[in-house]
Amino acid sequence: MQNKIDYYTHKTYDPTYYHRQYENDLPKNDTSVAKRAALIALPFLSLYQPAGKLISTTMGSIRVLSNSVGAVCAEDMTRCATQVAQVGLATLALAGTLYNFTLGLYLTTGVDLTTNLATILQTLYQSEYKQAGEELLQALSSGLYLAIMMTGSLEVIAASLLMQALVSFYQAKEEWSNDRMPEAFAKSLMGAIRLYQANHQIQQIKRRNVLFKQYQAFAERLKKGRAVDHLWEHPLVKRQAATLTDCEGNEYNIGTYAHGYGKQVVKGMNVHLREKDGQTTLEFKVNHVFRDRVEDPIWDLKNISKQDLRDLLQVSGSHIEDISMSKEVVPWDEWEDFGNLRKIHLKGLGTISIGASDEVITLYDKVTIQMEKGKTLYDFHEALAVLNLDDALRKSASEDIERMKMGHLFRIMDPKKATPFERSDPFFDLPMEEFKKEIISRSPEMREAFEKYLPKMELREILPGKMRYAITGLSEELQKKGARGLTAALMGAWGKQELYERTASILKMGMLSSEMRNDHELSKKGLSWGMDYFSGGADSVFTQVVTDKNKSYNEYLYPSQIRFLISPKALETGTYQYHDDAFGIRITHTDDHWFRGDYLNRDNIFEFLQQEQTWFAGDNEVMIKDCIAPELLTGVVVQTEAMKSALLDYLRKSQIVQKDAEGYETILSKRVDAFIHVGNAIVSEQFA
Repeated sequence: MQNKIDYYTHKTYDPTYYHRQYENDLPKNDTSVAKRAALIALPFLSLYQPAGKLISTTMGSIRVLSNSVGAVCAEDMTRCATQVAQVGLATLALAGTLYNFTLGLYLTTGVDLTTNLATILQTLYQSEYKQAGEELLQALSSGLYLAIMMTGSLEVIAASLLMQALVSFYQAKEEWSNDRMPEAFAKSLMGAIRLYQANHQIQQIKRRNVLFKQYQAFAERLKKGRAVDHLWEHPLVKRQAATLTDCEGNEYNIGTYAHGYGKQVVKGMNVHLREKDGQTTLEFKVNHVFRDRVEDPIWDLKNISKQDLRDLLQVSGSHIEDISMSKEVVPWDEWEDFGNLRKIHLKGLGTISIGASDEVITLYDKVTIQMEKGKTLYDFHEALAVLNLDDALRKSASEDIERMKMGHLFRIMDPKKATPFERSDPFFDLPMEEFKKEIISRSPEMREAFEKYLPKMELREILPGKMRYAITGLSEELQKKGARGLTAALMGAWGKQELYERTASILKMGMLSSEMRNDHELSKKGLSWGMDYFSGGADSVFTQVVTDKNKSYNEYLYPSQIRFLISPKALETGTYQYHDDAFGIRITHTDDHWFRGDYLNRDNIFEFLQQEQTWFAGDNEVMIKDCIAPELLTGVVVQTEAMKSALLDYLRKSQIVQKDAEGYETILSKRVDAFIHVGNAIVSEQFA
């Protein structure tokens, strides 16, 4: 129900003036001076638009009361039934006003229109044509007022004001005929005011036409911002947040992820909504091409004068009152920073943040929209449209999904040729058949790869709600070619208590990238925290390959008292890898960069594995996107029996150790002795 109200409230355009048939609020047979004074004063009081809610609540309450009295005092059952119906409608309108003012406007105007139409039928039946004509004018006024809320059309607003003027002058004439001079004067004055407002509206129409012609692209984006029908059943409307729990029982709200949205704009088609400090934030990363395309709307905003911008927002019926831009430094520590963040402030909605330093690519591609309190997903859509990113909330078409799968597979199998292509416009703009042909023309081996692997690609959940495509069975192929699995030394913690705590938390939550830990305030830092934002590796988990040629973990560069063992199935979601410690670099312009490694010349996973078997590098690295789920952890390695015993005690206290049906202690469904290994010897069973 709330989603429906949010939807209609967002779609509603706020009228430029307040309208109500006050005569329907007061007792019909009351001829007192007080009633006359109220009917004279109320239309003028309502010219002060902020008083609309107070007037609606007050007069709505009076309408309920007056109709209730009318029902009690009715002389016959027919009259009583009519009054009871009026009480019901008035109560509904009042309740709507109290719950949501816009909803109240809809209901009150709808009730007035219904009353007018019923009276028209009744008076026509009784051959009272003059009264029917008067009611028709009132019905047209209410109908046009509803049309304003539904369309936001400046032409409809002008027509409504002209109708209001016509009604006022007609009523003034009638009051003059009945020697009711105060009412006649008030109606005439109100008619003149409505004419003045209508003239102002006509001038706005002329101004709008000039602005729309001058700033056509921006005007179209504002128009798209209110087209929100596709959000009706969007999963983010429900906002069912997920949590991660560490070994001490601390819960970390990671918000709500939705996969399959963003069309071609959003990387991985994962969008993320979360609430923090009473504000709702939407986050996603854009593909490189679309990040470049965002600069055009930003440039448009810079070139619009402040007055033109405000006028455009007003005549478009936007919820945005004004737009301004600023730059902000993203801190790293007390000495360094991560570069600049561009912020687009949308007064009345919220703030869009997007990276402004292309050397920090993990942040450069990231879009964050923080909304003011009480805003809905529909408001997020309107904010995104300003930068032409409204597709981020649209469901991806089957063609978008197929393009992403083929691109993902291309990147896994031939990264040297895939990376330049996926960062070019044709990658997203070519029709699907031409897209596939282009990939094959760049890499003929991909014809066979598409036939072999595309049917095996399936979605896997890497975090609650966050999905990634994986190649089913790829791990078996790699094992046949000599891969045992992956390993990761536990770095950044040196005291034993902290080592045990981190181990337990990883077994509960999985291994998370620096960016994941930072975004969700887990605060634990690994060996390269901070530096990996500059290299581009912050959104990946650093691991190392274990081949059937490796005999001992002493062969690895990074010593650790605790080491994690990871199933080769982790390789199926796609990786990138280096033969040395390259900080997980994803920067393409490496000629003048001090990071080692070359993202454009990296090996695919098969080439990488073959070389590591021939000439093993103890500082090799294999990068896994975002997270390695607990179920992919096949064991841990410790140095001594004493450490195994101490770790086991800690895991028991953290309730990570369970008992199977036969009474044996298990960790992640494996018996303890098969999960915790002592010493540095490598055996294949550790990765099963």
